Amino acid sequence: MMDLGKQQVFEVGNIDEKIDLSLPPTSGEEYIKRVVIEAQSCADTVVADLDTSIIKKIPISYCKLLPGCVEAPSGLSPTLEWQQLQVSNFSDVRLYVSQLKNEVKTNKRKWTASSIKLPDIKDQQGWIKFCNGGVVDPTLDIVFCFTQALAEQLLEYLTEWVETERILSYHIGQWIYALLVILEEPLFPDTCFTLRSLARVCSALRAEQRLPFTYDSDLRALNLFICLVARYFRQLDLADH
Repeated sequence: MMDLGKQQVFEVGNIDEKIDLSLPPTSGEEYIKRVVIEAQSCADTVVADLDTSIIKKIPISYCKLLPGCVEAPSGLSPTLEWQQLQVSNFSDVRLYVSQLKNEVKTNKRKWTASSIKLPDIKDQQGWIKFCNGGVVDPTLDIVFCFTQALAEQLLEYLTEWVETERILSYHIGQWIYALLVILEEPLFPDTCFTLRSLARVCSALRAEQRLPFTYDSDLRALNLFICLVARYFRQLDLADH
C-alpha cells in the first residue's frame, strides 16, 4: 500500500532539469515537470533545528482526584426502591416544566414574567440572602426567568454555601431542587463538578447526623440530592447501593 503513493499518475515525458524556474510555466505539462524537479530536491526527512533556550517552559500541573461520597452510616442509606421512585418523580417534574416552557415558546400558553427584582448574577451574597431568606419561594414564574447560565451559577453559589455552613437549610434545599429541575443537559464540566460537590457535601453531612436512625426531613433531603446527582445525572460512582 505504501508503494501505491509513489507510483506515477501522469506521463510527463522527459524532464529537462535546466528549466528556468524563475519563469512561469507555459503549459500544464511544464508545470507538472517543475513540481517533479522541486520534489526531487527535497529531502526525505526534515528535522527542525530549534533553539530550546527561547522556548518558554510551562509548569506541569496535576489534577487532584476528588473523593467520592462518604458511605452512609448504618440505617441512614436509602433503599434502591426509594431511589428509583425519587428519580421517577423527578423525571415527571422535569417533563412537566419542559412542556410548560414549550407551550410558552409556541404561544400556546400565556406566561407573565416575574416582577420580582433579582440580584445580579455576580452578586453571590445577594443570591444567598435572596434564596435563604424564605421571603421568595422558587415558583415557576421566577425560575422561568432564569437563563441557563444563571441557573448553573446559582447552583454553584448554593452548593458552596452548604459546604461552608455545613447545613442544608429548608429554603436552600427548595432552591437547589428547583435549579436541578430546570438544569439542561448535556452538562458542562463545571456544572458536573458542582453537582458532584453537592452530592459529596450531602453525604458528609449525612455521616455527621447525630439523630436516631429515622428518616426525618433533613435526612431525606440529603439522600434525595445524592440520589438525583448519582442516578438521574448519571454520576453513578457516587450512588448509594
